[in-house]
Amino acid sequence: MKKRIAKQTAMAIVTSSLLLSAMGCSQEPNSVKEEGASREAIITLGRVVGSDNKFKNGESIEDNVHTRWAKEKFGIDFKVDWSVGTGEAYDTRLRLLLNSNDKLPDVFTLNNPTLENQVVDSGKVMDIGEAFEKYASPRLKELYSQYPEVWNAVSYDGQHYGLPTFNANSSFSVLWIRQDWLDQLGLKPPTTMEEMETVMDAFVNKDPDGNGQKDTIGLSLSLKKGVTAVKDTYMVSSDFLFGQAAIPTYWTEAADGNLQYGSIQPTVKEGLVKLSEWMSKGYLDKDAGIMDEAKAAESFVQGKSGMVFGPTWMSTYPFNQDMGFDYRPIPVPAGVDGKVGFGSEPQSSVRFYFNKDFKHMDAFFDYLDAIMGPGFYDPDSEFANGWAEGYDYVMVDGEPVYDQDKIPGGWIDVKKYSIYGNDIQTPKKELEVMAKLGRGETPETPYEKYFSARPKKWGEAAAVLETYLDDSAVFDRYTGPPTATMVQKGELLRRMENEAFMEIIYGQKSPDSFDAFVEKWKSSGGDDITKEVNEWYQAVNAKE
Repeated sequence: MKKRIAKQTAMAIVTSSLLLSAMGCSQEPNSVKEEGASREAIITLGRVVGSDNKFKNGESIEDNVHTRWAKEKFGIDFKVDWSVGTGEAYDTRLRLLLNSNDKLPDVFTLNNPTLENQVVDSGKVMDIGEAFEKYASPRLKELYSQYPEVWNAVSYDGQHYGLPTFNANSSFSVLWIRQDWLDQLGLKPPTTMEEMETVMDAFVNKDPDGNGQKDTIGLSLSLKKGVTAVKDTYMVSSDFLFGQAAIPTYWTEAADGNLQYGSIQPTVKEGLVKLSEWMSKGYLDKDAGIMDEAKAAESFVQGKSGMVFGPTWMSTYPFNQDMGFDYRPIPVPAGVDGKVGFGSEPQSSVRFYFNKDFKHMDAFFDYLDAIMGPGFYDPDSEFANGWAEGYDYVMVDGEPVYDQDKIPGGWIDVKKYSIYGNDIQTPKKELEVMAKLGRGETPETPYEKYFSARPKKWGEAAAVLETYLDDSAVFDRYTGPPTATMVQKGELLRRMENEAFMEIIYGQKSPDSFDAFVEKWKSSGGDDITKEVNEWYQAVNAKE
């Protein structure tokens, strides 16, 4: 089995690439566009073609407005070897190909670390280090040099067997609060945990909705799957209250440089005690432990809750125009450790892999740079207005119009035709655009004009998030496949963790039971997992 190493290798590759670029040895982005007609690059694919893939004008996943553009522009002829209807079926098909002598597609994406490990161990995919150095555009190289740790998920024996894509951080969380309740009670938005508790107490006990009944709560919360955003819930979580030192379920770097499991750290005990206090005081819905995200959010949407922690996009769902009250986004207060922190989405969820016999990495990188134009929010991108005129927008008096009723034959989500099947984002660009709009600045670029159609509160939330994101986002540092002990005992340990946490939150056991949980977690496989995780971490950070 190949071993994971190479953070320094990744940085060395990117650094040398940037030097080559500066010396003029690296090609400019899309420098072979003019060669599209003469280049002949057949690229085979496996595709997920689900019910959300729509077509018109007699097109198909293999022959459509986007694939014809790729052929004309770059001489790329995309051939779909096979297609399936779901992501699960896609993974199954790739597993079957690995276990046979059948050919893998030239290019394919994966977001399953276990399967990715198997793909690399099969010997059927290539190390892309040389191709990245030779063919990636300067702006791609600069992007990866800014986030070198993203390579960890694809690094084995000092080589990079895949190309990570990036997630945007524009949807990270803020604290949404009832401004009208604050005004009614003469309160200011809380800036500390103590102030937040004062506000919650007033929201529960001082009849903020003026109906003469004690029927309101301070904070909407979903605890059904756990206490952590992203890993447990996609909104309405409580991980902000744990601060930055340790986020439950996240592996973060300790003072000694090793990775530590957040759920067993002392500050998590403090956070659980705080949740227990809030539950006993009626600040939380007593049914939070059995509510999923959507159900828990209803209390805020329906006007019975004063606060909810969640993503910037909550302004579109579950919030809606029928919410007849004034609410606003505010910064997240510091947690029990005195610092602002919250669990963040991974930097990369999806990776490209390449058949070891694939011969057209130059064409791939030219194409990738072009379709990432929207991700860079490049005003000169061919996709600045949309993916295809007459499909997802039309031009009227020189301006793009996105009214679906005005598009002949109906609106089509053309980005689903791309090799990636979606937008490929860069980490901060969308947040920058949305924050600009949230500050009330005039939209100027095509992207700003497009996003100006989003709810105003989405932009306001982005502007709030931008003020503290860099200093507060906590990333899970373990990005490898499940370790041997995780596979064997991970589910049992997680169930043990959730039960222990809920018993403390609901007052069924004393806070000191946390210490017993920690010891049991360690002796039941946790210590072995910690050892395995750190072997991986030391490998990916090993010096050559």
